[in-house]
Amino acid sequence: VGSGKTMVILASVMMALPQKSILMAPTSLLALQLYEEAKKYLPSGVKVALVMQGKEEGEYLEADFIIGTHALLYKEQLPDASLVMVDEQHRFGTKQRASLETLVSKGDKKPHFIQFSATPIPRTQAMMESELLDVSLITTTPFEREVLTQNITKQDFPNLLTHIKEEIAQQHQVLIIYPLVEESTEVPYQSLEESRGFWEEKFENVYVTHGKDKHKEEVLLAFREKGDILLATTVVEVGISLPRLTLIVIVGAERLGLATLHQLRGRVGRNGLKSWCYLYSNVKANERLIQFTQTSNGFDIAKLDLKFRDSGDILDGTIQSGQKFKWLDMSEDEAVIHRAKNRLSLHT
Repeated sequence: VGSGKTMVILASVMMALPQKSILMAPTSLLALQLYEEAKKYLPSGVKVALVMQGKEEGEYLEADFIIGTHALLYKEQLPDASLVMVDEQHRFGTKQRASLETLVSKGDKKPHFIQFSATPIPRTQAMMESELLDVSLITTTPFEREVLTQNITKQDFPNLLTHIKEEIAQQHQVLIIYPLVEESTEVPYQSLEESRGFWEEKFENVYVTHGKDKHKEEVLLAFREKGDILLATTVVEVGISLPRLTLIVIVGAERLGLATLHQLRGRVGRNGLKSWCYLYSNVKANERLIQFTQTSNGFDIAKLDLKFRDSGDILDGTIQSGQKFKWLDMSEDEAVIHRAKNRLSLHT
């Protein structure tokens, strides 16, 4: 997270010219941000188009680089492209990713296909381990990021409030993630709607949004410019860059997957500011969360996810976690897999 994948995407577009490139992103907010960055950093002669549900920018049939959401899959006619890319691939199903490639394939001619992710799902990680996918790793970030991750419980709340006030006093921003929008008897945590009164009473410039909010894009843009605290669900997992964000609290952290936790943690400290990620949980000594706090490497976290969730169906892809080989553990038997790879390479 924050390693510079966007620059790799734009460099790939330049290498593909004069052939066309297509990029699919999981949310309209992320697609819009990628479109704005493409317009900013690519040479003015490169035609860029945006395709989203209910909104289009530029002529996509004539563009050199088409950026869109899953709305791309419903276009009757997409131009031939030599390069197809999927950003945040863990947010798409196997069939969705394959559909985009099929749409721009001509018989035996298939485009180059690149998928990007800071946190591969267990199935993708297992495919990488078994060399069913070629992989390139970005192992450094443009600047050193200092993000302290800590598990907290109800007794830590007074100290958390003090810390939030300190960050806001420095013109920094705070993000609080709730597990659900409205009250539920099945979830032992307050919902976003139940909690907002408390925050709005104690602080100014509090913004609220969630997945069903039709104005979430406008809320996030307004928060970026004027807000102190944003109350949200995991809708902010990917997308808009918030350079002043230095503190995130994830309520009910044990209910979320490690990939989602890592993406959320990646929202803070994007400009090198010292930042904090607090995992608020009623469950003490959760082994998964303890291990998560000890690493900030997305691929190490993907391996942890593989360990806790299993690899799923590697060949078919309809099941992306929860299945494993009878005699081989993809997350633990790395030495065995490495020996098998070496033996195979000697005979090919």
